[in-house]
Amino acid sequence: MFRHPLVRSAVYSAATPAERRVTHSALAAATDPDDLDRRAWHLAASTPDTDEEAALALVGVSERARARSAYDVVATALERAARLSPDLMARQRRLVAAAEAAWIAGQAQRSRSLLDEAGPPPADLVARIGGLAGTIAARTGSLSEAVGLYSRAADQVAIDDPDAAIMLLADGMNASFYRADVGWLAQALDRLEGLLPRASTPEAEVLGTLAVGMSRILLGRGGAETLKVAVDDLVETEALQDDPMRVTWLVMAVLFLREDGTFRDLVEEAVGAIRAGAVLGTLPYLLFHVARDDATTDRWPEADSAYHEGIRLARESGQGTDLAVSLAGLAWLEARQGRDEDCRRHAHEAVELCERHDIVLGRVWSAWALAELELGAGDAPAARAALEEVCALLSEHGIEDVDLFPGAELTETLLRLGRDDEAVGVAEEFLARASRKGQPWALARAHRAVALVRADDALFQLALDHHADTRDVFEQARTQLARGASLRRNRQRRAARPVLAAAHASFERLGAGPWVDQAAAELEATGETVRRRGADVRDALTPQERQIAGLLAAGRTTREAAAALFLSPKTVEYHLRHVYLKLGISSRAELAQVMGSEQSGQQ
Repeated sequence: MFRHPLVRSAVYSAATPAERRVTHSALAAATDPDDLDRRAWHLAASTPDTDEEAALALVGVSERARARSAYDVVATALERAARLSPDLMARQRRLVAAAEAAWIAGQAQRSRSLLDEAGPPPADLVARIGGLAGTIAARTGSLSEAVGLYSRAADQVAIDDPDAAIMLLADGMNASFYRADVGWLAQALDRLEGLLPRASTPEAEVLGTLAVGMSRILLGRGGAETLKVAVDDLVETEALQDDPMRVTWLVMAVLFLREDGTFRDLVEEAVGAIRAGAVLGTLPYLLFHVARDDATTDRWPEADSAYHEGIRLARESGQGTDLAVSLAGLAWLEARQGRDEDCRRHAHEAVELCERHDIVLGRVWSAWALAELELGAGDAPAARAALEEVCALLSEHGIEDVDLFPGAELTETLLRLGRDDEAVGVAEEFLARASRKGQPWALARAHRAVALVRADDALFQLALDHHADTRDVFEQARTQLARGASLRRNRQRRAARPVLAAAHASFERLGAGPWVDQAAAELEATGETVRRRGADVRDALTPQERQIAGLLAAGRTTREAAAALFLSPKTVEYHLRHVYLKLGISSRAELAQVMGSEQSGQQ
C-alpha cells in the first residue's frame, strides 16, 4: 500500500485516535483467521476502553509466545491484556503474570513497575507477588529488602498455604546466604523445620529440605547428609527443574557439596535449558555458580568465559548481586592464574559493590582472591594481611562453614613467615572443624595443613586420598607441591620428583602461572631439568572470543551461537574475524581442529 515505511509512519501519525481505531478494527476483521496474533493486536488497538474479548485474544498471544520462549512478547501481551480487563481480579493476575515474564526476560525494572501497578495483592496472590518481588530485590542487590519481602509473604500464607510458605522461606534463606545474616538464618531455619512436616507437595518438601541442609552447613551444624538426600529427591522432581524461577536451586545444591561431579550432567542440562528458553533473569546467577564449579576442576577456560558472560549479562540487566559475586569469583580465578592487574581491578570493583549492597560473601571471596594472588607471588606478609581480613569477616558475621575458612593458606603463610606455633594452632583448628563437617574437600585441605606443620608424609597421602573424592585439580596440585617440597627438604629427592612433576603438570595444564613457577623451582632443586611449556596461541583469545570459537567449532551456526550468547549474528561474525586473525586460520574446519585440540587437552 505504501511505497516507503516512512510514508506509512507519517500517515499513521497524522491520523486521529478514532481514525486509527477504525483502521485497526477493519484490519482485525480482514486478517486471515489463522493469523491469531496479528488479529489480536489489531483488535486490542481498536479498543478504546476495557474489552474482555480483546484481553483474551492477547492472553492467547502470550501463551503462543511462551511456547517459543519469547518472554518479552509474553510480558507485553499480558500487560496490554491487563489494561483491557474489565474485572479487577483478572487485571491483577495478568499484571502479575506480565511481571513474571518481564523478569524472566531480564527486565527487572519493568517487572518491578508492573508489580507496583498491580497494587495490594489479594490473599491468593500474596505468595506469587512476594516471591517475585523478593527475587527481583535479591538479584538486583537489595538483599535486606529481599529477605524482608520473602519473610513477610511467608508469614501471611503460612496458616492457609504451608507449601507456599516453605518455598518463600527457602528463597529468603538463599538470599540471606550472600548477606551472611546468620541470626536471621538461624531463626528462619527453626521456622522452616517447623513447617516442613506440613508440606504436601514434592516441590515444597524438596526445596525446604535443600534450604535446611545449606543453612546448617553455613551455620556449622552439619547438614551435608540432609543436602545429599534432598539432591537425590530433586533429581526426581521435574516441576522444580522446569521452573525458570527456581532451576538455580538444582545447580546450587549440587555444587554446594563439592563432591565428585555427581549430577554435573543435570547442571549442563539446566544451563542448556535456560539458554534455549532465553531466561535472562536467571542466567547471570546460574552462570556464576557454574563458573565457580568449573574453576574447581580443570575447566578454567570455561570458567573464565562463564564469569565474563555472567558479568556482561548482569551489567545489562541491572543484577547487582550477581555482578558483584561474579567479579569476586573471576578475581579468585585470575589470582590463581597470576593475572595481577585484572585480579586487583575486579576484586576492588567487587568489594565496592559488595559494601554498597551488603554482600558479605562477596567481600570474603574478594579478600581471599587477593590473598591467593599474594601467596602465588610469594609475598607472605601481604598474603597474611588479606587472609586475616577473610578471617575477620567470617568471625564478625558468625559464619561457621569450614569451606570458607582459609586454613590451608593461612597455615602455609604463617610457616613462610616463621610463625610456626601460630601455624600449628591454625592447622589443628582447621582439621577439627573439617572433621565435624566430614566432607572430602575440607578434609583434604585440612590434612594438608596439618601435614605441613608436622612434616608428616602419611598425612599428605591422607589428604591426597580425600582429594580423589573431589574434582578440584588445583587443590590437589597444591597438596602435591607441598608434599614434594616437604620430601625435598627432608632430603628425599628421588621420592619428591614424581610428586612435584605431577603438581607441575597440573598447574601447567590449568594455566596457574605462579604455581607452575613454584613447582618448577622445587623440581629444579631436586636436580631435575624442567621443560617450560611454549605459549598457546589460544591464550590470545578474549573470553568471549574463546566462547564463540568453541560454539562454532562444535558445529553451531553463526545464528545459533548468537542466540545462545544473546548477541547479534553480526557481533558473532565480528569476533570470529578476530579469532581467525589471532589463530592464523581462515576456515571453520581449521577452527574445529584448533579448538578440538583444546578440548582433548582438558580430558
